[in-house]
Amino acid sequence: MSFFKFDEENASSGFELVAEGKYEAVVVNAEAGLTQNKKPKLQVDFEIRSDVPQNHQGAKVLYNTFTFEHEVAVRIVNSLLKACGFPNNHSFSSAEDMAKQLINKNLKITVKHEEYEKLVDGEKQKRTAAKAKYYDVSDVNPVMSAGAITIGDDDLPF
Repeated sequence: MSFFKFDEENASSGFELVAEGKYEAVVVNAEAGLTQNKKPKLQVDFEIRSDVPQNHQGAKVLYNTFTFEHEVAVRIVNSLLKACGFPNNHSFSSAEDMAKQLINKNLKITVKHEEYEKLVDGEKQKRTAAKAKYYDVSDVNPVMSAGAITIGDDDLPF
């Protein structure tokens, strides 16, 4: 028996920048932390859903940072929470609690490209990253897990 069989049709073609547009996504990571000013922040990673017919299935939109310091930032966080289906007046005890509750939430994100500079071998290089900029309620039902299946002795062939 073989451990691994090479399949050139199933090879990764490398990194591809997610195109700007709207995508059905799921929150795959959310981590609480502190800004440089020691204020709470949240860093959220999204994955474009593979169970929905759309481009870039399985691609990640990483390092989306949310703060709570001013009115505009609070509105952005509220739009994320609304898109994730939290009820009005839902309370979170901390940024850590919010991070835990966001995991596996489905929503629709609008991806925009953002340019930044990165220092590589002492030289500044321009880079482009895909970032989630707007958040809407998903148009697709979330993946549902089926109820428990009971299998008795009569169901087994042996």
